Amino acid sequence: MELEELEKFFKDVNSLKHSERQGWKDIGVQGTRDTIGSHSFGAALLGWSLSEEEKLDSDRVMKMLLMHDLIMSYVDDYTPEDEEFESKSEKEEKMAEKLFSDVPENIRGEFRDLFREFQDEETPESEIAHEADKLDTLLQARKYSEELGEDHLAEFLDSYKEYFKTGSGREVFQQLKEADLDTS
Repeated sequence: MELEELEKFFKDVNSLKHSERQGWKDIGVQGTRDTIGSHSFGAALLGWSLSEEEKLDSDRVMKMLLMHDLIMSYVDDYTPEDEEFESKSEKEEKMAEKLFSDVPENIRGEFRDLFREFQDEETPESEIAHEADKLDTLLQARKYSEELGEDHLAEFLDSYKEYFKTGSGREVFQQLKEADLDTS
């Protein structure tokens, strides 16, 4: 493996370590905010746990979650409220080939396959990966709500209610919903 190849890939990875998530900026979270890199890491750990609970291939789920937001090194972070949100998938698809060319050759094929699997959301592993991605956001919203004394969780609960299809995902989502009702 060539250092130049790894450095090209690391440039994309490194940019996400410092890219704050747009939604937290939009709601006015001050100080240190969640980054795209920290979100992907948190989602991967949640995906590991959920996939084990569902008896799915946790390695595939974690790999999907570690790479799923890497495309954001080429596409701005969008929230559902943004005018351009609907075209986010189109932008991601256009930039995917650039991303794939930056991935080290020894993992490029698997990376491409996992990217497509995550985007298509047609396998149990990709479904649980999407749930873990949303759960990381919900848990972060809950944390910010507690820290700031403002309820940021409720709006996310409302917009994410249709995402949870697995038993584990629905169960955790329901617990978050009930906990939010208790604090309202």
